[in-house]
Amino acid sequence: MRWLTGRLGSRRRHRRRADTEHEGVEESADAVFDGDVVSDCEAFLLGGYAEFLEARSEPVPVWAWTNVLAHGRREDLERAAAGARVGWSWTRRWRVARTFAAGELLDRVASGASLADMQREVLVPLELELVSCREDWACMPERWLEVVRSALHSYRPSNRT
Repeated sequence: MRWLTGRLGSRRRHRRRADTEHEGVEESADAVFDGDVVSDCEAFLLGGYAEFLEARSEPVPVWAWTNVLAHGRREDLERAAAGARVGWSWTRRWRVARTFAAGELLDRVASGASLADMQREVLVPLELELVSCREDWACMPERWLEVVRSALHSYRPSNRT
């Protein structure tokens, strides 16, 4: 076992020396990478991924418009249902479609459906399906809205207690 410890010890010393030579470069790259990953994850899990990408001037994939429906709180959905921004653009068409989808989701919740159950059983799976499919089938906001509406209307509460 000593030969193993000795060999590992020399690798550790070499690694420490290499780490100190590139310490500033690696740390700054890691900090930027970690910050981006954390920000991406936070935006995704809180239902704000579409807005997050827009704020960074990045393209918003089709599935990201489903993100607030699948992960947002009631307040987030109410904000999404309140309407789209002023102006006309490709993004605005998506916001209008999402406005209708959020409104329908809130109507279902108001009629007694559980938001958490609908998100878990319908919207998260739909979001994942949209991530993994070819985007050309749902590249139009109107088609996406049809898919979301169909998913919402197919929801039947489970008999869990």
